[in-house]
Order: sequence, then structure tokens, then C-alpha cells
Amino acid sequence: MESNILGRIAPNSTPIQADMIAYEGIVPKIGEYVIIEGDEGPLLGMISNVVRGAIELSRGDLLQANYYDKILDLLGSPSDWSKATIRIIGGLNGDELSGLPRSPPPTGALVRRAPKYLLSKIFVPPNGRGLRIGKLMTREDVDVYLDPNELVARHLAILAVTGGGKSNSVAVILEEILRMGGVAILFDIHSEYVGMSFSDCEHCEVEVIEPVLDPNYLSVDELASLLNISYSSAAKMYIYLKKAYKMAKTLLNKEVLIDKIDKAGIEAEKDDLLAGIQAILTLSLEEDGEELIHINSRDRDSVVGLISRIEYVRSSYGRVLRPTAGELADHLNYGKLVIVDLGQLGSDLTDVVVGKTLTTILLRAKDKKVGRGYETFPTPVLAVLEEAHTLIPPGANTYTSIAAASIAKEGRKFGVGLCLVSQRPKKLDSDVLSQMVNKIILRIVEPEDQSYVRRATEFLSEEMISYLPSLNVGEAVIVGPMIRMPALVKVRYFSGKRGGESLDAHRLWSEGLHRRLSASPDEYYGSIGD
Repeated sequence: MESNILGRIAPNSTPIQADMIAYEGIVPKIGEYVIIEGDEGPLLGMISNVVRGAIELSRGDLLQANYYDKILDLLGSPSDWSKATIRIIGGLNGDELSGLPRSPPPTGALVRRAPKYLLSKIFVPPNGRGLRIGKLMTREDVDVYLDPNELVARHLAILAVTGGGKSNSVAVILEEILRMGGVAILFDIHSEYVGMSFSDCEHCEVEVIEPVLDPNYLSVDELASLLNISYSSAAKMYIYLKKAYKMAKTLLNKEVLIDKIDKAGIEAEKDDLLAGIQAILTLSLEEDGEELIHINSRDRDSVVGLISRIEYVRSSYGRVLRPTAGELADHLNYGKLVIVDLGQLGSDLTDVVVGKTLTTILLRAKDKKVGRGYETFPTPVLAVLEEAHTLIPPGANTYTSIAAASIAKEGRKFGVGLCLVSQRPKKLDSDVLSQMVNKIILRIVEPEDQSYVRRATEFLSEEMISYLPSLNVGEAVIVGPMIRMPALVKVRYFSGKRGGESLDAHRLWSEGLHRRLSASPDEYYGSIGD
């Protein structure tokens, strides 16, 4: 018998699923791809479940293990049998994959392993240019590639428990994008990627930048978000902020804003819009001051509160708020990864930085597409957000969630893709997650996370969900239009340098103990106290 023959189709098959009885000595593997001889031509399927037994041990009254011992002593070894469930993927027209068949495969149809040449062709994008993500778990001789066009256009979610391989998957995708000359920006919430570099790629560039905001580029709503006010929660503050904002813009354009800043006794650069707003409010509030905007006497307490918030933000976020610093989007370029190091920021400020930058990227891409400027803005661009659940939680109206939802809906038309990375899928907004049509799902143990991912994923079957808890590090279920068909993949190891690796506790403790024992107590405790 041919080595690639596995078995034959059992009765009661359907156009989408069939059972296979394996030949003696053959135990099929979950995730293995097979060819079935159908009435309308060959069918491609994937084994989604396997059951194994022994003919001599199948009696229902063998209720004690010692019964098995007696039978095995007589037989030596039992007659094993295997039965596999096959999920039918589609018909084959030569080497091309088509839709599902209209009739089930016939009972008794022969089932063979899919040949390497066929799988290798299927797991490469139609144009032959793809991102090499890894190999099939059941066929290490078959490389798997992702379609970059579909990845950017239909967005991506990378989901797994801590230590499941998310950071490595992110690094592999970014490396492949840069090798193609692509553009990417990574929002690094925990400073895990600040030391990242790529090997054997001369044109690949990585720039780690501080999260700066130029207040002169912020809209009144963005400033309100930074000050933690809104029209619904603090209407008077919002109204006076809007009036002062409009006046400050006018004075800034006339290059006289610095005069008001100096007159109010505020230390700031001459083009500091936020300081200018504070100065306008302060001067207008003083009884003998310059009434740049009219303040109702009943609203004085609200204005005083607004000034206090501005003072707090300017003093607390001084290293982030930098007039004339420009936009983070200014750093994007072809063949370049921009890493925004957000590790030292609180959640509120991180939300404004990420939301503002995502909004700017989308607006510039729109302007480029319709000819309103930014002709040299590099697109397509992929924005990667680590720890996405912290900024896009369910039901929250955060700045980042609003910007992410806009990209999810409109980014495809303008060349802006979004990649959300999370270890807690159920803490991600379901509407945004469902629009990440492509997914790389590594090990997920928590049942609620599994069911949440299933509800938010069009291409994920119940069988594939069942694999998630047992996946090893770096093994993933990949679904979505960026891959020709769902696959179990071993993600390749990133060959460059990256952060985010787990600590080697034994090595660090051993090195620390050696330093302690080899130094005098005064030297050792003096050094760790520095």
C-alpha cells in the first residue's frame, strides 16, 4: 500500500464533514491535510479529531484493568483501529482550491495525505509574495506565508496567554514587513521592544522614540481628554476651554501669544498653546486683567478649576508635552519600524498619545488618498498595539478605542492596518476585536477567553478552539483571509534581537549569589544600594 494512503470514508458523510476509518497501523494526526476522492473531483480536507481503540478491548463489560491484562497476555498486542473526523475545506481543480462540494464524498472513498507541492502552493499568496510566518505543525516540510495585502486591509489580532509566543509572533511579522520595505509603528506599553533589531537586513531601520505630544497639534477635544474633562461631565470647563483655545490659536497665528504668556507670569516657550490657554483664562479672570474672553461671574469657580487642571497637566506631563516637537507620525518611513516607548506613562496619558497618533496616521492617509496633501506620507502602514485590552476595554469610550474603531472601519480604503496584541481577549472591546478579521491565536487556557474569541471570529471552528489550551509555546491557530485556509502553524523563531523574553530566574539567582559570595559584605551591599 502507498505510504501516503490513510484510509477510507465511512458512512454518513456530508458536504462539509466526513469520518474516515484508517488502515491498520495508521494513526492520523489532528491538523493533517488530506485529499478525498469525491464524485465531483478531489476534495481537500483537514483532520479535526481522532479517536483510537482496539477491537479486542471494545467490549462494554471489560470494567477492570486486570481484564485487559488477561487479554493482552493472550494476544500480545491488540488490533488497533483509528477513526478521524475530516473537515472538508473545498474542492480541487488541479492545484487550485475552489468552494465546498455540492454532494458528500462517497462512502469508501480513498483518503490520502495531501502532497507537499500542493500545500506549498496553497500556503503562498496568489501573487507569490508573502510574509513567512512559520511551518505547518503536522508538515514541517511546508512553509506558511501570510498575504500582506489582506493583513493590512483586514487587520490582525494576536492573542495568547503570557509566555505563549505573542512577542515572537509580533517580531516575525514586523521583520517580514520591513524586509518588503514596509512601514510599521509599534506602541510598546511595557518597554518590551526597545532593544529590538533585525539581522541580515541592511535597509531595515528601527527607531525608538519617546512619547511626545505637541500641544499645538492637539484639537480642543484632544486637550479636553488630556485634562480629563468633557462636555457631559464638566460642561462649563469644556465651554471655557473651547473659547480660550480659539483665542490662543488666533494669537499664536499673529505671533503675539508669548506676550500674553509673559503678562500672566507663566514660564513657557513662546509657541506653547496650552500655556497660552492658561494665560488667556488667567488674565480674563483677574479683576484688573485683560478680558480676552468674557467670564460670567457665576462661572469663576469652574474657570479656576480649569486653570488648576491645566497647571497640573503642564507640570506633570512636561516631559511629554513639547511645543514644536511635531507628530509621532512624522517618523514613519519605508523599511522602518518606529517603536513608541510608553513604559513610563500612566494609562490616561498613554491613551491620549496612542489615540492621537492613530488618528493622525489615518487622517494623513486619507489626505494622501484624496489629494489634499501629504503626498509623501508612507503607506500602507501597520500600527501594532501591545496590551491592547488596557486601552480598548469593552464599552469604554477611550480615545484609543475611538481611533482604533475608525481604523478598523476605514483603514482598508486608505492603507492603514491595525494589529491588536492581547493576553486577555475577553477584556477587549468585542466590536473592535470582531473587525480584526485575521487572527493568530496561540495558547489560550481560560474558557471565557476561548468562547469570547470564538464569538468574535468568523473563521474559527469549535474543533480549532479545542486545540488552544494544549498548544505549545509558538504554536498557533491562524485564520482569516491573510491565509488561504485555517491552519495549525509553528511560528518560526525571530532571529534578530528583541525584548520581552521571560526572565531566566535560575541563571539570574546563580549570578547574583556568585557576586555576593565573591565580594566582601561592605562591597556587595554597597553596590546594590547604589
